[in-house]
Amino acid sequence: MRELKNRWIPGNKNQWIFSSFDNHSLAGLGDKVDTNQVFIPAKDDHTNLGIHKFNNQLYSSNDVGVCRLKGVDGKNLLSYDGKEVVLKIEPRFSVSVVKMLDMIKEDEEFERYLAPQTVRISSTEKDVEDLQNNEVFNFFDKESPIFIKDNISRDSSIITATVFISMLKDLCRKPLMGKMVNTEENLTGKVKGKIVFHQNIRKNLVRGRNDRLYCRYLRYSEDIIENQILKAALHKASLYINSYFGKVDSKKNTYKEMVVYCQKALEKVSSIGISQRDLSSLKVTGCYAYYKPVLAVAKMVLNEISLESNGQSKTTSYVVPYAVAMNKLFEMYVRAYLKHIGIKPYDDDTDGIHIEKYDYKSKVLKNKGTGKASYINGPIKPDILLYDSLSDKKVVFDVKYKDIDNSGGARDDRLQLLAYTLMYNCDNVGIIAPGDTGIMYYEKNEIDSFESKSRFYHQIKMAITDDWDEKFNFIDGSEVLALDYISNIFL
Repeated sequence: MRELKNRWIPGNKNQWIFSSFDNHSLAGLGDKVDTNQVFIPAKDDHTNLGIHKFNNQLYSSNDVGVCRLKGVDGKNLLSYDGKEVVLKIEPRFSVSVVKMLDMIKEDEEFERYLAPQTVRISSTEKDVEDLQNNEVFNFFDKESPIFIKDNISRDSSIITATVFISMLKDLCRKPLMGKMVNTEENLTGKVKGKIVFHQNIRKNLVRGRNDRLYCRYLRYSEDIIENQILKAALHKASLYINSYFGKVDSKKNTYKEMVVYCQKALEKVSSIGISQRDLSSLKVTGCYAYYKPVLAVAKMVLNEISLESNGQSKTTSYVVPYAVAMNKLFEMYVRAYLKHIGIKPYDDDTDGIHIEKYDYKSKVLKNKGTGKASYINGPIKPDILLYDSLSDKKVVFDVKYKDIDNSGGARDDRLQLLAYTLMYNCDNVGIIAPGDTGIMYYEKNEIDSFESKSRFYHQIKMAITDDWDEKFNFIDGSEVLALDYISNIFL
């Protein structure tokens, strides 16, 4: 874990940057702003990166990212000396959001992780929607970009490019937008549309080509400015991702698969230079409304990433304010790790221990209707549901992005985990939380219940690093292979 320290950093001449870490006291913020005027958002509201008050002190939440500090009146809160205040929150662990994305990018569910999610049983998957419906990344795309010169602009561009490519692939599964466009062509032996007489005289009659007619007609085309903007953004996004992660040539690499899919879908669209005038004049309505959120991210890509004369890409240092939900990203990180050590994905037909798909959810009550008891009805969605295809045994792990050495707030987690035990008839349940070094496991503990059968609680602390350890460590120094540990739970 990093040495946690808040600090004020001078930005440009009209800007102060307050830098801190997630789930950390924001002591010192009051040195330059009136903290009583800071807007405190409700739960699941990412404004001000979800900061909250506890014992009359301000704390950061699970969100990391960068934004302008908002006041209680909804306007940008200025410092005592009249400057713009930018709030910058980084992960408290020694790994960046981009590095975590790099670790999970080869997970076959990578696209689903970045897609908007729903809790409705009847709608197991959703396609491209408004940016605010993404569980991991929240962009304040209605605000002007923030000029900030440090690694945050690099990370922001990687995140923006990743989300754009994911959303673009969903869009490319549907029919591309097209319009009727005027086309002029010198035709042989036929008339199509209207004859353009002055062009026909110049190109045909004066040259003795009486067999040809120069015509103007309408035709349906997908080579329109909306698709040209998407293609230009795809070009920049793929170049920038390649420059950061290295050439994406792995057969399993989801970035490459998504990029190739999009390139093929847009192959009949022209590659042209896009101006700010092109971006500002866009209006998408009607049956092509699903273009709107994707074009919004495409604009961010085009504004945040520039191409130099040698073809190399770089950031512009302009960052669209954004928030990353570290609790959801950590859950995906853990899921990718389990598959890395040998847990089979849900769509693998071979026998063994599998992990249920990310979108999996189940309902609490079997029946519904008039007169039925239904107050607790609704869906539940465990973070990680493991099952043995041979024995049909199930194990649920809840992923918590918190310090589990502090059990002061464990009541809700306790009830949630025991509910999973009931719903999935689990003999074993557990919690996986971040740790400082390596992967630490604890001795299982029997749940003290009135049931005749024994059920056990497991606890794992996993360090967030860029080098996955395939061994679990016990407090006495002994080790066990990660896959053996998981397999033994099912015995």
